[in-house]
Amino acid sequence: MSQFAQTTQQVLQEMTSSAQGLSLTEVEKRRETYGPNRLASPPPPSLLSLFLNQFKDFIIYILLFAIVFSLIIGEYVDSIIILAILLLNGGIGFFQELSANRSLNALKKMTRIEATVLRNNTQQTIPAEQLVPGDIILLENGAKVPADARLISTVSLQVEESALTGESLPTNKKDCVLPEQTQLGDQTNMAFASTTVVAGRGTAVVTATGMQTEIGKISKLIQETEEGLTPLQRRLERFGQRLGLVIIAICTIILITLAVRQTLSGIPITSTYLLEMGFITISLAVAAVPTALPAVVTISLAVGVKRLLNKRCLVRRLASVESLGSCDIICSDKTGTLTKNEMTIVRAWSLSGDSTVSGDGYSPEGKIEGNADPLLFEIGLLCNNAHLKEVDDRWQISGDPTEGALLVSGRKARTNTDYKRLGELPFDSTRKCMSVLIDKSGPLVVYSKGAPDAILTRCTHILLDGKTLALSAKLRQEVLTTYDKYAAQAMRVLAMAYKQVDSTDNFSEDALIFVGLQAMIDPPRADVIESIKRADKAHIRSIMITGDYPKTAQAIATTIGIRGNLLTGEEMDKLSDKELSQALRHNTNIFARVIPEHKLRIVKSLQAMGHVVAMTGDGVNDAPALKQADIGVAVGSGTDVAKEAADFILLNDSFTHIVDAVEEGRGIYDNIQKSIMLLLSGNLGEVLIIFIAVISGMNLPLTAVLLLWINMITDGAPALAYSIDPYSRNIMQRPPIPLAEGILPKPRLLLLFFLGIVGTIIALTLFSNSGGASSNGEQLAYGRTMVFCFIVLYEMLLVFIIRRHYRVALFSNPLLWLAVILTFGLQGLILYTPLAPLFQVVPLGLADFKLLGLGGLFFCGGYLLYAIGQSILARPIAKEFNSL
Repeated sequence: MSQFAQTTQQVLQEMTSSAQGLSLTEVEKRRETYGPNRLASPPPPSLLSLFLNQFKDFIIYILLFAIVFSLIIGEYVDSIIILAILLLNGGIGFFQELSANRSLNALKKMTRIEATVLRNNTQQTIPAEQLVPGDIILLENGAKVPADARLISTVSLQVEESALTGESLPTNKKDCVLPEQTQLGDQTNMAFASTTVVAGRGTAVVTATGMQTEIGKISKLIQETEEGLTPLQRRLERFGQRLGLVIIAICTIILITLAVRQTLSGIPITSTYLLEMGFITISLAVAAVPTALPAVVTISLAVGVKRLLNKRCLVRRLASVESLGSCDIICSDKTGTLTKNEMTIVRAWSLSGDSTVSGDGYSPEGKIEGNADPLLFEIGLLCNNAHLKEVDDRWQISGDPTEGALLVSGRKARTNTDYKRLGELPFDSTRKCMSVLIDKSGPLVVYSKGAPDAILTRCTHILLDGKTLALSAKLRQEVLTTYDKYAAQAMRVLAMAYKQVDSTDNFSEDALIFVGLQAMIDPPRADVIESIKRADKAHIRSIMITGDYPKTAQAIATTIGIRGNLLTGEEMDKLSDKELSQALRHNTNIFARVIPEHKLRIVKSLQAMGHVVAMTGDGVNDAPALKQADIGVAVGSGTDVAKEAADFILLNDSFTHIVDAVEEGRGIYDNIQKSIMLLLSGNLGEVLIIFIAVISGMNLPLTAVLLLWINMITDGAPALAYSIDPYSRNIMQRPPIPLAEGILPKPRLLLLFFLGIVGTIIALTLFSNSGGASSNGEQLAYGRTMVFCFIVLYEMLLVFIIRRHYRVALFSNPLLWLAVILTFGLQGLILYTPLAPLFQVVPLGLADFKLLGLGGLFFCGGYLLYAIGQSILARPIAKEFNSL
């Protein structure tokens, strides 16, 4: 039987303990049995494993094979160049992730939690790590609960559990016996590790430590949750695998063709011939593989990381940045993420009228407009034990958040606080009210606040414009009707009452005069409503998942613009996985009274339906779902457990930056896609040129060194410049990229194939007309130079053709223009300096450049024909690209 379903005596017997605490000998025995009271954490990755993780990519595997094969056939320059590229790419990713991990460690709280414990009937303070099950602990206002414990005795004890349950209001705790099926958030006789005492005091017996606590179970769930690949990683993996198969197929066809041709000609296949075939194979492999792609992707993501950091979003996993661009569902915790986690008075009511209270959070700046009796705010401020202070330009309260809200509304009303308190009747769950005796330099006054029904039963009169009226049944009903109206809007409502007494002996809570009501909410963040509208326009579905009550969840969701059906955790337990998926398909967007397992189940169900899910949150209870989600986003003020599980950390807790990050992710994906289009179009042309040349018996139009130069410099420089390209103006008005879609959808591939074929025809025509197809020596070098220069030209034309489809202004990226100018400059350096013999090229004259220019015009003409053809088919290319 659970401890919360047992009496105090039964729990003490089960734990073999007593109200006087354990003996030191027993403590040592239990420490050996249960170990220290701390959470087990996985060891951090070693620097070597962090570095090696950067090379887990199929395209990189192909390049590693190319390095080995180059070494075997003696192409040492090629192998060194490819290896240097891979090491540069790995270094960028390694240092980015290392920096993110160090930043996370800097965010962790380093304070040591201590516990007050009874041992041998002696009170002592010890590090919380030294607690064992059966210890008797003392809980005081402001203390962190150091372990899970069953309460033995309490005095007005209230515990703030939002980090664990998601509920913003503190929970009243007491010694009682609860039903066995009681949910975690309703276990009022238990105190849980990681929660905070905000009022009162209590004594409890420790029932679980370390990994056996509720927070420990959540930590275990996190460790058991495997991290999946991001959408980009999945697409690149599929792309790399298909590219590898294409390369193998092309190489196999060529090798078979050459071997058959050699055999039919009666010429024996010698080692020299095999070496030549190997040279052709490695040339094809180098031509087919977009060598610069790993570096381009890594640098694009790193640029995105820097942009996100400028927007106060810390990235922990580099590869997760682009996942934001594919995100189509954001699952968000309510407390502290959608709301401020700051209870705020918004309405006040008395018989004389009602008032609205403006202001932001716990700041005392604000206005009270309306006719509610000012005495309401005086009672709320003086019948109060909370404290308000400003820390680093931010107002904070210590004590009960509800009392903090009353304190702030009293300050807004400019209430006089220069009165002396002579006595107090503290709040308890039986009376449901609190009263103080105030000396107002004249008559003594009793001020009371509490639950409306509890206060009403103690009142005989009601205040109206300074006059006292008998509290008739009609007036009592008017109070209750107003209370119900506020409660229906998920507001927490407290009633205020008073009476004058002659002496301290008459301090009591009977025959009170009812004054009115103050209603409060945990308000939404100011920017959340607009952020959810932006998400809607971007075709992103917002789902609220909270541990709070259904009415509160529904009211907040309605206020911020989340529409849909509501499902509670208890209702979820009755649903099969198939029924839950059905509910999610039928617009269930609000979940209330959930526990961590529910959150995890929701995320898994959405992922099984093919969605890319972002989960935001700050509490311990969010951590398993944060890790399971495709994109886990923790807030900076949240728990360390949540931060460890997340891919991103919002440094200033603003929900708006979630949507900003999605925009950034979409832009990064667009820029990566541009780079892939440029790299792949060049590679496709190179492969076709070599493939057709070999099949038709021509000389090789390009050497491996020239191919590497084209792939790394001609393609690489503009592709890298794409990483800082501005984003399309309509980027947040289009749907997310479908998860099943390849790295390049079919319309892009069709365009690339068409332009690749056009470029191949022009290049081989230039090669044949220059005599390079069948000649050797100078003529072959001249022919190769013409092909080499034409490919560079058509790649530069492609740079601007591709950008046109993303609606990016022509002169908006100076670095891109610099990359194009640099490419042409380096081309001239190769042709007209002593570097020419190393690349086996020759200088070209004016007539040659006229021919190349003519080839460029034909290439542009081919593109225009394609665009016109698409327009005739009523499928403009621009529309194709914008439909992403």
